[in-house]
Amino acid sequence: MFAEAAAIDPAAPAVVFLCSPNNPTGRVEGVEVIERVLELAPGLVIVDEAYGQFAPRSALELASTHRNLVVVRTFSKTWSLAALRLGYAVADAEIVDALFSVSLPYHLDALKQAAGRLALDYVDDMHDRVRRLVAERERLLDELEGRLVETSPSQANFILFRVPGRSASVVWNALVGHSVIVRDLSSYDDLQGFLRVTVGTPQENDTFLAALDTVLASA
Repeated sequence: MFAEAAAIDPAAPAVVFLCSPNNPTGRVEGVEVIERVLELAPGLVIVDEAYGQFAPRSALELASTHRNLVVVRTFSKTWSLAALRLGYAVADAEIVDALFSVSLPYHLDALKQAAGRLALDYVDDMHDRVRRLVAERERLLDELEGRLVETSPSQANFILFRVPGRSASVVWNALVGHSVIVRDLSSYDDLQGFLRVTVGTPQENDTFLAALDTVLASA
């Protein structure tokens, strides 16, 4: 039995959520996995693509052929509009109509709507920023691997990493001492010792690497 079937069949869920790229690992679900879930799920399959533009593939390509698929995205990451809490869904027209029928009349204020419309005038700029962040992500991955730091393959705008032989809290505190803040994820199941660094500008990434070098060099 496929792992997807083992998870879905007993529960028969009305809604299945997939996060791709996943947070906090940065991994992207394969198209074959999403298609398998769409076949097995008795209800809606919602694919959270908050980091979707940073990845090489998307569930959007399946939206026109699977009526039970909903792809949700946000303006928070690639558009740098996190404070607006603005997002959108791509789905079959019947699902969209159902969402309109239950949405609150004032769930988006005029400022959010205006900002979202204005952002769409700068799609090329957004894609250029994404390209630069992806290039920096790949550079950071190479740099970390060159330092013998364990990393998880990422298709998002962050990297999950672990320093072998060092606890996450020790590394976190040492980086804070150099004015670099990452996220300690060691309390998550199966992520003991792992931290997550957000990909920034080249200068910010160099600052992180320099601080990490100092931490690695310490006893």
